Amino acid sequence: MRTESDLFRRYTTWIVKHRLGVILAIVVVTVLLGSRLGSLKIDMDPDLWTPQAHPYAKATKELEEVFGMRNVMIIGVVPKQGDVYQPEILEKIQRIQDGIETIPEANRRNTISLAARKVKDIKGTADGMEVRQMLQPFPRTPEELARLKQAVASNPIYLNALVSPDGKAAAVIADFKVNKAEPSYAALYRSVRAVVDRERDDRVDIHLGGLPVQLAWFEFYMFKMPMYFGLALLIIMAIQYWSFRSFQGMLLPVVTALLSVVWGLGVMGLLGVHMDGMNTTTPILIMAVAAGHAIQILKRYYEEYHRLIGGRDGIPSPLQRREASRAAVVESLTRVGPVMLIAGVIAVITFASLTTAGISVVRHFGTFASAGILCAMILELTFIPALRSWLPPPKTREVTREHRAGWLDRGLSGLANQLVGGRAPWILGVGIGLIVLAAFGMTTLRADNSLKRYNAADSEVRRDDTILNAQFGGSESLFFIVEGPGQDAVKDPKVLQGMATLQAFLEQQPHVGKTQSLADLIKRMNQAVHADDPAYAVIPDNRDLIAQYLFLYSVSGDPQDFDSFVDNDYQKAVVWVYLKDDSTAYAEGLYRKAQQVIAESFPPNVTVRIGGSMPQTMAINEVMTREKFHNMIQMAVVVLLLASLVLRSVVGGLFVVTPLAMVILANLGLMGWFGIPLDMGTATTASMAIGIGADYEIYLLFRFREELARTGDVFAATRDSLLTSGKAILFVALSVAGGYSVLLASGFGFYSRLAVMVIATMVVSALSAVLFLRAMMMIFKPRFIFGDQRETYFPAHPVMEGKS
Repeated sequence: MRTESDLFRRYTTWIVKHRLGVILAIVVVTVLLGSRLGSLKIDMDPDLWTPQAHPYAKATKELEEVFGMRNVMIIGVVPKQGDVYQPEILEKIQRIQDGIETIPEANRRNTISLAARKVKDIKGTADGMEVRQMLQPFPRTPEELARLKQAVASNPIYLNALVSPDGKAAAVIADFKVNKAEPSYAALYRSVRAVVDRERDDRVDIHLGGLPVQLAWFEFYMFKMPMYFGLALLIIMAIQYWSFRSFQGMLLPVVTALLSVVWGLGVMGLLGVHMDGMNTTTPILIMAVAAGHAIQILKRYYEEYHRLIGGRDGIPSPLQRREASRAAVVESLTRVGPVMLIAGVIAVITFASLTTAGISVVRHFGTFASAGILCAMILELTFIPALRSWLPPPKTREVTREHRAGWLDRGLSGLANQLVGGRAPWILGVGIGLIVLAAFGMTTLRADNSLKRYNAADSEVRRDDTILNAQFGGSESLFFIVEGPGQDAVKDPKVLQGMATLQAFLEQQPHVGKTQSLADLIKRMNQAVHADDPAYAVIPDNRDLIAQYLFLYSVSGDPQDFDSFVDNDYQKAVVWVYLKDDSTAYAEGLYRKAQQVIAESFPPNVTVRIGGSMPQTMAINEVMTREKFHNMIQMAVVVLLLASLVLRSVVGGLFVVTPLAMVILANLGLMGWFGIPLDMGTATTASMAIGIGADYEIYLLFRFREELARTGDVFAATRDSLLTSGKAILFVALSVAGGYSVLLASGFGFYSRLAVMVIATMVVSALSAVLFLRAMMMIFKPRFIFGDQRETYFPAHPVMEGKS
């Protein structure tokens, strides 16, 4: 490290000499990067979360192109008195239908209700079949309302979808295409609310549900992130003040952290990467990590300044204090700079390795985190020494106060006693036992996603969803895409019977409230032309008869009436499944069960796939779960290689990685114990543990080696490294955990779960570095630390009494 130290000494001396120019250059860069902040936008495009190569994602794309059905919203209209068969209630449904169709993002052909043109009453006549729009003519008299009620009952495809079975609620089912250039569900939600709120009065309650509503509320919570960032800043400032017991000691890390965030966001703006649900919390991570690195530098600065001032006779003059301050800046960065550069590069490369992930939000997180930490590292190597040398030196009482031993110092000194005094095996054994206990929670760990359950049970989203699921088939949707070998393949009775069999199976499953398909309409046509005899509510065996029914329908109906169920060529059709639960684990299990029915019920040349919002989320969970473990292994290998390189020892690399492996086991196990699933919100916590935890190990190992070389005493090296780098590590972990703790107050499960896991991970990471790593060093006495004469450092009967 001597060559590196000489380079850093010359570099830092140059920075101190040209401090005003350096500060000015940083201001200019900050202004330039800050000017890019205006180009950042919140991006709620679900494709960012979805692995585009996944079969479910491809099927969802095809579903959207052919049928729509990507963003289905349920608008429930519930009269406070009576049923929906009242002119005033039906008029409200008509106005909501018309209002939704005026929204630019609305998919008009898929927006349906009793007032929709494509919702028809199918009746048999002497000449064959009559098809009439449900609300034409608009019913006003008791007789007309009774006929409407009978018409709805005669067409069961609409029951439990557009009208509740008891007639006490009606629904408008809307489908939307969100603008890819400005993908905002919050804006869409406001447009729908503007239509719906005009109809709210003392006669009805109106409830909204479905994926667009859940994503809109996700976006609303994202809008609050600047407030949580401000609260996190206050907490980190308090931690910094406690760390240094001075205003200057607090100011420098915080200013550096804020500049790091501005630079990181500016880089995101330059790259054209927008802010998504995962990246909105990354500024807190960057701010906390930047402040943590600054702590390492400034703690060393105070050490060196105290040493220089304390070594002078009498009270130093202002000139002497200023010279000592600048000398301390040079000395501190000379000592800690190479280590910080190594740790920072490892963290940057580790987070950057996430840019190979198959999901855009994970790639964006890796880009943002690595760019932010790189910016923080640049600022810490330029801005901190320049500004620290330009500011007035710390006052004597400030330095004395910062150097005074507190309860944390006494605890770390006591730990050094235990580690060197023969208790290292006990410490490591207890630690491993706790890790094993925590890791046992992995037996209950599950992969699952539920957007609605991110919201509190008493939230508007959950209240509305509960009511909608009680009244209708379900607020969530899943689609089975049925595709035959060519044109008119869906008219094959065996294909339609297969759809009917699949529907019958699905409707027997828990949480499935309703299914719909072209098969329902064919069965209704068959029954209608047979005098409404229930025995004929089946799929005819004759293909020509099915074609005849469709022709008869087209005489008085519209060609677009079946757009939601079959394409123009009758090659592709969908079975629409209404679900009351948006658990991806449940939906995956449902699909696995259905595959046996599909194999038995459809002709062999027919394919059946799933698509829609639920399968899309299932794909996210499957790939995120797989890639979580892939990324952890990938990042661990990167850390192992880089640590082995900088420590010039494979064993050294293992010493860095082994505590991180313990942290990961604890991370996954605690998720199991806390009942926190592997989902979109917790996907990156293990990566953070590796990226940040590696810093802890590197700082401690290098500081111990430095102190051992300086003192030649294992106890002194253990104690002094714990009281410096070890203490700084605890403050770093506290800063990250404290910064994320504000998300616990968000009331949104995506953020609160992330906060819980980050806090737990930071606590385990810091303790792992301070306890496990040190215990391993005392037990195994690695050559890369102690050299070839390592036995000389450990007397046969060490006596630690009296040392402090």
